[in-house]
Parts: sequence; C-alpha cells; structure tokens
Amino acid sequence: MPSTLFRIESFVVNTADNTISCDERAVKVEPKCIKVLNVLADNAPEAVSREYIHKAVWGERVVVDEALSRVISQLRHALNDNKSKRLIKTIPKLGYKLTVTPSYVNSETSKSDARAPKTSSTQSLSANSHENAAHTNEKTTRLEGNSPELLDSPERKDSPELVDSPQPANASEPTSTRSDTNANKVSASTSSNARHKVWLAIVALIVIAALFFTMSRTTILKTDSQHETSQQGITTSVAILPFSQISDDTDSSYISLGLTEEISSSLSTTPGFNVPSRYSTLALTKQGLSLADIAKTLNVNYALEGSVRRINQSFRISVRLIAPYEDKTLWSEQYDVTSNDLLKVQLDISNAIITRVSATNTASESVLKSGITDNAAAYQAYLKGTYWWMNGTTSEWFTKAEKAFLQAVNQDPTFSAAYGSLAYIYARYNFYDLYIPQEEALPKANAAIDSALRLNPYDANAHNATAILATLDYRFDDAQAALNRVLSRNADNSTSLYLSSELALAKLQPERALSLAQQALDKEPLSPWVNVNLAIVHYWRGETSLALATLKRALEIDDMYTWAYVWKARILALEGNNAAAIEAMEACLSIDPFSSVNAAYLGNLHSLAGNNSKATQWFTHAASLLGDSTIARFWKTHASRLRKSDVTNTDIALMESLLSEQTQAFSVIPLLTDGYIATEQQKSGYEVILNHFPSLTKPTPIVNSHNVEAVLALVRLSSDAPQKAVHIEKALNEFLRTYSRWAALSGLQSRYDKLSKRRYKKSEDAS
Repeated sequence: MPSTLFRIESFVVNTADNTISCDERAVKVEPKCIKVLNVLADNAPEAVSREYIHKAVWGERVVVDEALSRVISQLRHALNDNKSKRLIKTIPKLGYKLTVTPSYVNSETSKSDARAPKTSSTQSLSANSHENAAHTNEKTTRLEGNSPELLDSPERKDSPELVDSPQPANASEPTSTRSDTNANKVSASTSSNARHKVWLAIVALIVIAALFFTMSRTTILKTDSQHETSQQGITTSVAILPFSQISDDTDSSYISLGLTEEISSSLSTTPGFNVPSRYSTLALTKQGLSLADIAKTLNVNYALEGSVRRINQSFRISVRLIAPYEDKTLWSEQYDVTSNDLLKVQLDISNAIITRVSATNTASESVLKSGITDNAAAYQAYLKGTYWWMNGTTSEWFTKAEKAFLQAVNQDPTFSAAYGSLAYIYARYNFYDLYIPQEEALPKANAAIDSALRLNPYDANAHNATAILATLDYRFDDAQAALNRVLSRNADNSTSLYLSSELALAKLQPERALSLAQQALDKEPLSPWVNVNLAIVHYWRGETSLALATLKRALEIDDMYTWAYVWKARILALEGNNAAAIEAMEACLSIDPFSSVNAAYLGNLHSLAGNNSKATQWFTHAASLLGDSTIARFWKTHASRLRKSDVTNTDIALMESLLSEQTQAFSVIPLLTDGYIATEQQKSGYEVILNHFPSLTKPTPIVNSHNVEAVLALVRLSSDAPQKAVHIEKALNEFLRTYSRWAALSGLQSRYDKLSKRRYKKSEDAS
C-alpha cells in the first residue's frame, strides 16, 4: 500500500488504526477486515475469489467460509452498504469485488480529512479494549507510587545511583568540611540507608510483582473461566452463530439453519451450558458486528461459526470454535458428507465443543437432544421441516413444514420431536392464516400430541400444542397445566411464556398478559416473533403507540418478517390510519404475494377506504390462490356483495359454510348477521351461530377475542327476546370493561351502544 490512508467515495480507510471514517463518524473494525478490504482495494474493480482472499488474509490456517462472510458483513456495515450492497458486491460462485477504485492519500497532507473522530458507543469492542488498557495502565502507575521508573525504565534497575547515592541529610553543608568522625558516621549511615533502600526497592518490586501476578491471574481466570465452572456452578456460554450458506440452493439453506438450530438445542440441554437462541445470534450477525462485540452483547466466552457449501451431491461443512476476546481458534474441522451423514456431523460438532470448553472437558455420548432420531433420512426430513417452520413466509411455511415432518415420522414412527412439531403447527390452524378447517385440524393435532407424549412425555412442542387447543376450547386449567409442565423443566422457554400471555388475554387478565409477554421478551429480546407477541398484547390493551414501537423493533431485527407487517397494518387500522395500514400490507405482499389471507385482508382495507377497484383486485387475487373451494367462491363474489344493499339466501348459505373457518384476520359473522336480520331469520340465525360457539352455552360464559363477534351477533339476533341472551350479554359487558380502550378504538363499544339504544327505544315504544 502506498499509504496508510485511502478513500472509498466519502469514506476514509485508515489501515494504521483499523478505522473507517465518514464525516464525524468513525467505525473501528477488526484488523482482518482491513486486510480483506486491502485485498479488494488492490484488485478493484476486478472480482477476487474467496480462495485468494482466504490465502492472502489467513495464510495456511484452516478457516471456515463463514469467517470471510462475517468480515464482509462487518465491512458493509462500516461502509453503510448493508442494504444496497453497492460498494462490495457478491460475485456468485466466485467471491467479492470492490466496485469503486480507491484513491490513496498522503497521511501528512490529509490529516484534516482523515483525523480520527470520536468512536460511537455502537462500534467495535476494540475501542473498549483500548479504554480498558488505559485504565489498567493508570491503575499500575498508581500502585507503583512515586517510582514509576522501576517498571518503566528497566535499563536503570542496576544503576548504582538509585541505591548507593542518596542525597546528603544536609545538602547545604559541603562534605569536605566534615570531620573524619562525622565522615565515618555519615559513611556508616549512608551504607545503612543504602541497604535500607535496597530492601525497600526489593520489597516494592515483590509487592508490584505480586499485584501484577494477581491482576494477570484474574484476567486469565476471566478468559478461561471454564476451568472453575464445575466448582463455582458457573455455566459455559457458547454462541452458535448462524451457519452461512455458500451455495445458492434450498438444500444448503435447510442444512445451514438446521445444524445451527440442532447444535444450539443439543448444547442447551447439556448440563453446564448456556447457549443463546438462534434469533439473538442471527440478529447480531446481521448487524455486521465483530466477534468480540457479539460475544460481549450475548455475554458468552466462546463462539462457533460455520458454513455449508454444496459440491455436486455432497456438502462441505466447515466449522471453527473461537475464543472471541483473544481472536483465537480453539478447534476447526471440515466435513465432506452426504445428507445421510448430517446427524453424525451434528453429534461430532456438539461433542467437540463439549470436549474443548466444558468444565469437565469430557465428551458426552448423549448430547443428542431427547426425542431426536438416529435415522439419517428421518433426521434430514426433520431439518427441512424446521427450516420451513422457522423461515417460510405466510403462504408457504405450513404446507412445506407439514410435508417434511410427515416424511420424518414415516421414516421413523418413533420420532417424537417430529410428532411434537406436527402437533404445534396443527394446533395453530386458526391463529391468523387459515391452512386447514377446524374439523380436519383438531383430530390431526390431537393424534400428533398423543404420539409425541407417548414416545417422550416431556416434549415441549406437544405440551405447548395442548395449551393452544385448551385455550381455544376455554379449558383454561388444562392449558395452564400443560404450560407448567414445560416451564417446570425449562423456565426460559419463551414459547411457553408467550403462550401463557395468550392464555392470560383469553382469561381477561391484561396485566398478567403484559407481564408474561415481557418475560418472554427478556428471554428472547432478538426474536421477531416474541416482539410481535408483545405487540399483540399491546394491541388488545389498546396501547397502539407501544405496539407500533415494538413492531418497529421486530422489523429492525428482520425486515422480511411478514407477520410484523400484518400486525402493523392491524394496529394502524385500529388507530383509523387506513392509508398507512394499506401501505404496510402492500409491503407485506411484496415479500409474499401468495398469501390468500393477506390478499383478502388488503382487499378489506381498500374496501373500507372506498377503493372499490383495488378491493376487487385483491379479493380476486385471494380467490385465485385458493383453487376451487368454498372460501375461494366467497372472495370471488365478496366485492359485489359489499356493494349491494340486499343479502340473498345464497349469500347466507355460503357464509354459514365458512363459520368454522374463522381467523383473526376476518370474520363473516357481522355480514352474516346483517343477512339474517334483512331476511327475518333471526331465530334460526341465533341457533346457527350458537352451535359454532358451544362455550357460550355455559352458565357463566367467557367473552374474549375468539368469540366477541359471535356474542355481539347473538345479542343483535335476540333483540326481540333479550332475556334469551342475558348471561351472554353480561359476559360481553365484562369484556368491554376489561379491554375498554380496544373496544373504543375498534368501534365495538359504539356498535353495542347503538344496539342498546335501539333496544331501549323499542322497549319504550312497546310500553
């Protein structure tokens, strides 16, 4: 390099202190980031292969592909190039290139341009390391008192002036005027003082050495705390960073995510290990942070990074175990395997980590988490199912995850974890996006729960699924018991915590719901879904600004997370900001245009805004995604149904057939109730709706978000015989009091008040 400084557009790169500066902002990066940037700059604007960069920066050391991917991510973050990827481009199947040819500047003449601005608090841990070093030096100087030269000037330690030539007691008196006797006394005194000072110096050196040893040992113990963990009860903390996918294919994707998830899960169930969730590591990796910063944020001592590359019909899986604060590789390995070897690779990696960093330093033969199969084909299918469950968009995750988990249990009928996963996704059949009708979902969910718990009584997903179904069926004690079975074994299970918050909402306990949702967030602060769950709690509490702030955080973690856009739209619509709600749903559908539920919801928003042509467009699109089905016919004709004043018996029959397919996105009940009243079928309509909500027939029914529209419909349909729904109306009033802010914002309170006024007037007229 002709200079330690060079420019990339408005950014100044200082290779001497590893900073990248622009205006008043300076980002401190790892030295290897600067080395990689140097390689790209030397070859700009030509592409450079990954292999060449590896050799130029790491030499002959074994390094996983993820190491380079992480460095590139950190560079993009420093160059504000994360989203556009304009400056550093990825060249598929080759490597990277710097698209801008840098200009080198003279370090003397460019000091004003390249001066180091103050480092921001969000930058690399290197800045903190410098501060810590300065603080340590300051403490050392204070410990040494008035003689810093004892350590700072080692070449003077043997100088006789330090110990043999002290200043005379009376400096004003010439030595030559003293008597011989005095001279002897002085000589003896001088010799005594000299010996005294020698001993003082020796003692000082011993004290300083002891202090230095103590400080050094403390530092070593902090770095290598695993040697004391078994005695002190401290867990070993390891972050499993998301394995990077080098090949552009789905199989590499599910393997990279699946291995990350399963290694994390296996280690987290190993005694003495603390493993942050994949959500946390994924979110921090996306931010382009250094390994040391990630380790500091997650409070871990070790990190595992890895990569998956397809080579013909095989896969190359590379891993590296690192001590981040020392930038030291403790262990690395490369596996060339087929998909049938994935389970063995996961076990090998997990055991290698345990061997090298656990308190006992002994490998476990049972690191495979409970309920996982030893059947290679079943395990491969299970990884695929987990991938789609965790990463699939609204329109695809259920069908693809279900198919893969069914393959897993067909390959191994004793695979309890796969049954548990099936149980959970079946239990979620009507949470938002409808996948299968209730009459089909419930038997499948219950069968999967039974299979999972018969094989493994502790399967968390099966117990969580039990809680979901019990909550929907108003069996609240059963739901709480199922959740307690999970939380009694793992109090940090964030899924059980946020399901507990859903249960609290259903039981009309908004304060408890908020507390539980916050607990789940404390366990998984970087999980987009846990953030959305908290936003949902705020939604029902009518706390729209808090809900939107939480959703903003979820989208900052993952801006492709479609659920966050859906709930953002719902909350904006609750505020009456229909235009912004439409904008959020359009963003959602630009990511996932194949969700029929989201398309229909966007159609409804356009209809409320009076955009009839756009409403028709989205209703038609929703119908086209549903094939030849009852619900497809409903959406195909829905736009014209909204525009006409009368509702026919044909419309009523079509909507009645959809009562079992209610979701939180849309309910046919208000429109169906209008039809019953218009055609004077209130009595039969009352019975039809009540049959679909048997919980309302109980002597003391509970009204919540799952049945509130049905309750309001029953009150409307019984207006000629109000005593018929007295107990239901009493429960409705309790709901309205509990969620008063939501009821006011949604218009539900207004609808009920108008109904009450009409009934009161009708009663007065009759009397």
